[in-house]
Amino acid sequence: MNIILRKLLCVFAACMLVMPVMSQTHKDTLWLNRPVPKVYKFGDNLFWGMSFGGSYSISEYARKQSFFKMLGPGFDFEFGKHLSRQWAARVMLGYHSRQSAFPQEIIDLYPQTNHYSFSTIGLNVDVMFCLDRLFKRYNPMERHQFWLFAGVGGMFAFGYSSKLSGLKDDITYPMDIYPINSKAKIYPACRVGLEWHWRIANSTSLVLRGLYGITNKALDGKEFNSGSAGHFAELSIGFNVRLSNRYGQRHFENCSHNANRYFNVMNDRLTRLHKKVNKEKAKAESKRMKKRVEPATDISQTDSILLFPRDYHYLTDMQKSKLRKMAQYLKEHPNERAHIHIYSDENIVSGMEMEFRVVDRADGVDAYLGNVLKLDRERYVISAHPNESSPYGQDYIFTLGGIIRYEKMPQ
Repeated sequence: MNIILRKLLCVFAACMLVMPVMSQTHKDTLWLNRPVPKVYKFGDNLFWGMSFGGSYSISEYARKQSFFKMLGPGFDFEFGKHLSRQWAARVMLGYHSRQSAFPQEIIDLYPQTNHYSFSTIGLNVDVMFCLDRLFKRYNPMERHQFWLFAGVGGMFAFGYSSKLSGLKDDITYPMDIYPINSKAKIYPACRVGLEWHWRIANSTSLVLRGLYGITNKALDGKEFNSGSAGHFAELSIGFNVRLSNRYGQRHFENCSHNANRYFNVMNDRLTRLHKKVNKEKAKAESKRMKKRVEPATDISQTDSILLFPRDYHYLTDMQKSKLRKMAQYLKEHPNERAHIHIYSDENIVSGMEMEFRVVDRADGVDAYLGNVLKLDRERYVISAHPNESSPYGQDYIFTLGGIIRYEKMPQ
């Protein structure tokens, strides 16, 4: 038993020794591929669609008629935006020809008026939720999606058939018992429904939609319906198209950190800060000399930055690319040289660790410029600042570990 226990302890100790190495390797190779939210603008992830189908009035009188007699054709046009992976919003405009029926007492007196038609134009704003996100991870290319939606809007009713108008003008019709109002009118409405999206192309999906809606009971022109609201159901089939741009289909996805965009943002911030400093210096100099002094126009417009992974000192492809651009710039401007300032991270407590990290970063930059790019060491100066953190801060992945400033070559 003791031998087996010793073997198990040895295996456990070996695993504990290997795990830090494996963890370090994983971080070293995958930190740049860490998924971060992709930046989208208001015009991204837009979509439009059309659908055709039928509507059915759910009323006490309609249920006594043939089902197909109470169906009316219609179509809808929608335009919306995917707000996130699970939420979307849209505006839907639709036209529907609807059917309605009278109570049996009226049908017995006027057999030709058992049912009649009218038209509606509806405008609705819907909020949509993707039910798939409750059960599986997001996949922009998945074949099937189920969307639950709910919305509010209004319905404009008009075009009541001649049967309804004929009854209204008939002097024998009991208007006091069964009043009719065939004038065009607008009523509020709300609805809830479910959609099934089947992707048939990169940007196009086939859509099957079913919904249940509530509106005013007088929508169909009869003001004697039982109940306080009118109910209807719609079933339609159509298509949905995502709008695209020159980069391809827009959809929500994870992507690696957009280093170039971060470079541009930090470079702009750096340039603005230099302009502000030069302006303040000129202002102070003007007060001292009691005459106007223009801000200095140095070469800070071309200043650049070096982003390091937080807590690491090695050079990655991102830093190497930036240094290659710096070397190319120096070849094109022989009267200038680069002054590279290397800073420490903000979260380091040990002074020795700070110095080691900054020195290692500086040595790595110097070795790459001098040994790999074969750049004359007179064309650049590296200054290590182990006791200073980056003047422009850091985010949760990167630290602004280096600043490249260009200056005139000494005479």
